[in-house]
Amino acid sequence: MPGGPMRHWFWILWIALGLQAQEARIQILGTTDMHGRVMAEDTFSLQPANLGWAKIATLIRRQRVQNPATILVDCGDTIQGEPINYVRNTLRRDLPEPSLAIMNALGYSAMAVGNHEYDFGLGVLREVEKQARFPFLSANTVDAKGGAGFLSHTMVTVAGLRVALVGFTTPRIPAMTEPGNYAGLRFRDIVAVAREVVPRLREKEKADLVVALVHAGLGSVDGREGDENAALRLADQVPGLDAIFTGHTHQAIQAEHKGIPIVQAQAHGRALAVVELNLRKERGRWRVAAASGRLLRPEADTPVDPEVLSLTAELRAAADRYLDTAATSLLVDLDSRWSRMEDTPLMQLIHQVQRQATGAQLSAAASPGAKLFIPKGPTSVRQFYALSPYENQVARIRITGAQLRAYLEHAARHYTYSWEPELYNPEVPLHDFDTVDGVAYALNLGKPAGSRVVSLQYQGQPVKADQTFTLALTTYRLRGGGGFMEAIGFKGEPEFVTEASQRNLLLAHVLARPSLNPAVPGLWRTIPFLDRERVLNQAR
Repeated sequence: MPGGPMRHWFWILWIALGLQAQEARIQILGTTDMHGRVMAEDTFSLQPANLGWAKIATLIRRQRVQNPATILVDCGDTIQGEPINYVRNTLRRDLPEPSLAIMNALGYSAMAVGNHEYDFGLGVLREVEKQARFPFLSANTVDAKGGAGFLSHTMVTVAGLRVALVGFTTPRIPAMTEPGNYAGLRFRDIVAVAREVVPRLREKEKADLVVALVHAGLGSVDGREGDENAALRLADQVPGLDAIFTGHTHQAIQAEHKGIPIVQAQAHGRALAVVELNLRKERGRWRVAAASGRLLRPEADTPVDPEVLSLTAELRAAADRYLDTAATSLLVDLDSRWSRMEDTPLMQLIHQVQRQATGAQLSAAASPGAKLFIPKGPTSVRQFYALSPYENQVARIRITGAQLRAYLEHAARHYTYSWEPELYNPEVPLHDFDTVDGVAYALNLGKPAGSRVVSLQYQGQPVKADQTFTLALTTYRLRGGGGFMEAIGFKGEPEFVTEASQRNLLLAHVLARPSLNPAVPGLWRTIPFLDRERVLNQAR
């Protein structure tokens, strides 16, 4: 037949070309734990800082220019944390939620729901969710009947690939916020749910890539079901994932497990997480040829994004008016640097507020930071807001003398031995070191953890194991934060919980007084006394 051999070779060539591998290169950019940080400055000192949406947006736009095949994701804790969030969610609901407005403008594809999304209650969370032009994801959040609390995943097409973005939330939310804030919802184990969802995305929904957005930290490979942080266990035990973006722990993470890149952009926009995936299509299926994760950091010369400024201008102005409200005149400095070595006016102020609000005999509280300082003289709401930026309330519980001792021993794990070069135990952060006001005691740092509390007295008399006390503490502690309730074996209900947050109680106390000079009874100390220079050098 004329042209037969020519036609034969044409078909061979066509088939060969069809079997040749196609290639694609995509990038996924991730933020997390922005906590409403808009400006490139410290909200309370107003000093410039290389963080915030204003600079992160610039990095995002730069990266997108380099590779248009880009997906934007966020791992949660977005709508709470900054004064601008408080003002918007309680006073100016007529204005857009600031982070959501920015994310809409940048073209985000999905956000995993974080634990702090619940802090203003489900009503605010659902209202803000409707503002987003992208889905809020949490595959392991279910309602009372086992139905979906949020969408589990979304499918995005980029460079011809079907990319499944699946979201997860730390299941420890009941230990982090009040029950009314998540009423009707429960939180399953991340890995157990992923084992159900990921194969379905691959087999039934024909995803070419599956990327997990996890509001939880790394955890450990051999962690347990229900762990707060489970990204490593997820990578280890759930086949079919191509990348994992994490959050919650505020760390900068650039890791890999079983060839899966695991990244976490540092909180407040201190870094942007970047995952780059090079793919080849062979015999009709896409295969990841190379995968890498890295972090990009804004620098001093990174310009701020003008659209971020314009989108948030009205709300920022309202927040500044609130923060710049005159407060009181301090007659003494409030200095957090020494709160881990002795009683201080700063901690006495917090204890006084908690005891007065609840009528408790004792008060337990952690220092609000390692380097917070409010000088004596005129003050503003801005300075005191920094002492309590979260939405925790204050509760009153009843405990025994034995439980009080156990509480203090649990806090004392914050220290190593007094003679060690590193004074503080890195596994027990500052926000999990409570002091207790209303009793006298000392912490002997020459003794092992668990036997450090000495000379524990109430009103000049030794505390007896069966003696009972009322104790004021934050609802974060009450619901399990820091492990204190487990350590003392408290399983009861509070006698009283304030309606107002700890911060608003503090502000009401301060604003009601033209001057303030918290008395320091000096009822607790360390043995030996710690050197101030050493404490200052290790402050972090």
